[in-house]
Amino acid sequence: MIEVLYRYHVHPAQQTAFQQAYGPKGPWARLFAESPGFVRTRLFAHKLEPNVFVTIDVWQSKEAYDRLRSERAHEYGRLDRELHLLYLEELLLGYYEGADEYRAPLDTMA
Repeated sequence: MIEVLYRYHVHPAQQTAFQQAYGPKGPWARLFAESPGFVRTRLFAHKLEPNVFVTIDVWQSKEAYDRLRSERAHEYGRLDRELHLLYLEELLLGYYEGADEYRAPLDTMA
């Protein structure tokens, strides 16, 4: 598994639109879902900084992610341009590998 992490500083007036666009049911997740190897997208809001968010896109492999970026470059670029006005800053935090997706310990699950 590979997780692609991005950090965003979102324009205060665009928080709701950003959450819809970058959340698990937004256009990014829909584009990713059309590609083999995509697992899911998660969106996290910073507890102390209300305009800061982190997205985590989970893929079966870095190759699957790279294939999407190559094969769907036109759609990826179009979506990136359309949604760019929702945030003030975007930072790729990196690619993180693991044997499997994180699973919470049983005693912490509700």
